[in-house]
Amino acid sequence: MNIDVSQLRSKYIAHVGFVTTPKYFDDAIQEFLKVAPQGVGAIQRVLSLDGYSWELTERVDGKPEMERSAKALAESNCDVVMQVGTNWVHAAGTTHAEIEAEIERITSDIGIPFLMAGQCIVDGLRHIGAKRIAVANSYYRNDWRDGINRYLTEAGFDIVASGSIMDQGIVADLDEALAIEAATLWNYPDSIVRKAIIDMYTVAPDVDAVVQTGAGFRTIELLGSIEDEIGTPVIASDAATFWGGLRALGLPATRGFGSLLDSTRG
Repeated sequence: MNIDVSQLRSKYIAHVGFVTTPKYFDDAIQEFLKVAPQGVGAIQRVLSLDGYSWELTERVDGKPEMERSAKALAESNCDVVMQVGTNWVHAAGTTHAEIEAEIERITSDIGIPFLMAGQCIVDGLRHIGAKRIAVANSYYRNDWRDGINRYLTEAGFDIVASGSIMDQGIVADLDEALAIEAATLWNYPDSIVRKAIIDMYTVAPDVDAVVQTGAGFRTIELLGSIEDEIGTPVIASDAATFWGGLRALGLPATRGFGSLLDSTRG
């Protein structure tokens, strides 16, 4: 049998890899495939860090494993690798300039674009020309909240208002947040996600954008209707990461998942 190999192609139009948080059933792949064009394939490598308990110091210690995972995905024929989890950019006290250099180094080492969720938020805000922002810090503990706010401030944004769902009074305290996380496996109900973003906008309606942090807040199905209601762009951690990945691939998002993703359509 003579097969014309020149006519053979991968079954996928693009191959995408995700580096995801330890001890968490991250549905980034399922969410990404909703917004990606048909024919994109995705795989995931969950970071394995012994004794991981979500402390910022553990994210710092986990950076070498993050890089090994990125390399493994690149060697598995991925065209882009996306790291999920906003806090990884600021956990070591790093600035956006230091993270940009780190991303550039890893990209060079693995030979394909490497993206980090927290920096994708910065890139998304810059893309839309935002300066004044309100930050809905989701379920963030105080040090997580303060760390990402510092990072965004150092990146040049003016934070007019910010707060976690505990600060906002959406949940009573950290114990209630922990109970929700245990019941949902860190996948917060849409009602809480929506309220956190809209309430933050209500506190600071004169901003250029509302930022939403935290991978446990899934926004993809909500962004269009929230932006219609408040009339202001929402730059969310998951959507910004997907936007960065599609932009690196030169592919358009499916329409209707928020203004940032819609911008990939030109």
